[in-house]
Amino acid sequence: MTWLDIVNLFGGLALFLFGMNMMSDNLQAVAGNEMRRILKKITNTPFKGVLVGIGITGIIQSSSATSVMLIGLVNAGIMTLQQAVGVIMGANIGTTVTAQLIAFNIGDVAFAFVVIGVIGIFLKRSRTMEHWSLIVLGFGLLFVGLNVMSLAVSGLRDSETAARILANLADYPIPAILAGTVFTMLIQSSSASVGIVMVLANTGLIPFEGALYLVFGDNIGTTITAWLAGLGANNTARRVAMVHTLFNVFGTIIFATLTWLGYYTIFINSITPGNVFAGENVARHVANGHTFFNVLNTLVMLPFAGLLARIACRIIPEDPEDTISLGEPKHLNYHLINDSYLAIDQSIKEMREMLRLVRLGLMISYDAFKEKDYRKQAKLPRIEAAIDHLQKETTRYLVAVNERTNAIPIISRIPALLHSINDIEKAGDFTEEVNRILNLQIPAQKNPLSPEFVSMIDELHSKVILMTDLSIDYLEERKPLYTFKIIELEGRINEMHYSLREKILHMIQEAQCDPVGGLNTIDFLDEMEMIADKLKNLVKAGTHDFTYNYDNNEDQQDTKELGTN
Repeated sequence: MTWLDIVNLFGGLALFLFGMNMMSDNLQAVAGNEMRRILKKITNTPFKGVLVGIGITGIIQSSSATSVMLIGLVNAGIMTLQQAVGVIMGANIGTTVTAQLIAFNIGDVAFAFVVIGVIGIFLKRSRTMEHWSLIVLGFGLLFVGLNVMSLAVSGLRDSETAARILANLADYPIPAILAGTVFTMLIQSSSASVGIVMVLANTGLIPFEGALYLVFGDNIGTTITAWLAGLGANNTARRVAMVHTLFNVFGTIIFATLTWLGYYTIFINSITPGNVFAGENVARHVANGHTFFNVLNTLVMLPFAGLLARIACRIIPEDPEDTISLGEPKHLNYHLINDSYLAIDQSIKEMREMLRLVRLGLMISYDAFKEKDYRKQAKLPRIEAAIDHLQKETTRYLVAVNERTNAIPIISRIPALLHSINDIEKAGDFTEEVNRILNLQIPAQKNPLSPEFVSMIDELHSKVILMTDLSIDYLEERKPLYTFKIIELEGRINEMHYSLREKILHMIQEAQCDPVGGLNTIDFLDEMEMIADKLKNLVKAGTHDFTYNYDNNEDQQDTKELGTN
């Protein structure tokens, strides 16, 4: 490889990651909820997931493409890890068709997706059309990146030295598996590496058993694409790559052992025309060895799909973002709907999960501001999307409870619960606005924020975080002690908001501070005060067991705000 090939290799990787992130972010924006429901139905069991994986990969002829799309969907919060496991297994079967037929390479038409995406961006007539155009563009760019990487190392495919190394290692199982793994990782295509192995075996340069060991390694090596896609993703998405790797590693251990004992070679020879031990129809035997490795490995591993996911979770520990990437309800059990009292308790537990996400958003935005870490604050849109999704799912659950029950105490509580859920969702909206002020507005101002303004931000932030913590604890037991603390704290926040606001306006008027920094600080104070108001509304509703009426002017104003936002 020349220095230009190395530059192209990393340039292709950059395009690949950029396209991956573009596709993932816009999938979440445009199709998150609807696609999530569809995928839940068609991949709700590992077996269905296998069929989906076979179908998708059989059409596009690339397990790498399927794994990349899976990581994009998981990273966007549209699929869960458990759903992805079966699809990964199916993808490994679907890709073996390449060794049997002349493959259609989606990379050949990558620029067509780029052209369509760019045209869509120029012709966009709505935000949805813009998102879909960016999805298509991102999909095309990631395959352009794969093509560039593949071309950068294309010399290895035709290299006599590489072929000689593979032939020399084929007589030794473990080195052969490692060689197949590394070679496929380098050339970015298991189909290409399997094809090379078939040529070497067909010409008698390597024995049939050695070809199988190389093929097993090829299956491990092809998972590198999933790992590349996971570089810019969250931990849940990286677990998809880990499951893909574990599936092929465990399968390789099993079938390499059977090959070493002679059972697998005898099996492949018995189902394939010709006697491979006499040098007959060797290429077809290798192709069938590749196909049945993935088919039989799927049959063996399918009952352990959940175990593979748990192992991946142990290897790649949970990150706080894992709790926000999906926004999947944890407590909304539809089997409990007929017990309406228990169902109400479950919905309140889900409201606590929403509040935890609000707190997480406040902490991440504040930490990003203090540490000047722009990358960290980029998580906020996903947190807001998770809160919105929980709002919709909890609302849908309460509506279902309302339709099933005739209990007047339950029916009278549901309107206030729905109002409280909306209050929490609005607090999430304000949190996203806080992040915009702290990490976009303030860094963009000409002069640094003065220490006095930073101190104001620190003080009010700590009080709202305390109020949020108390509100989370309050929803668990709804003790009066928490009620008094929260309402008293909200009063202090209001007083602080008013006095600090007046102080800043006076400083601006007297030219005692940078006016832009002062106005940005006021914006922050306003948003935090509104979050405190929403938390107070939640506690007031709980004080009346979520059956209170909006009699006073303040509550009427809150209801008016809800209707207009």
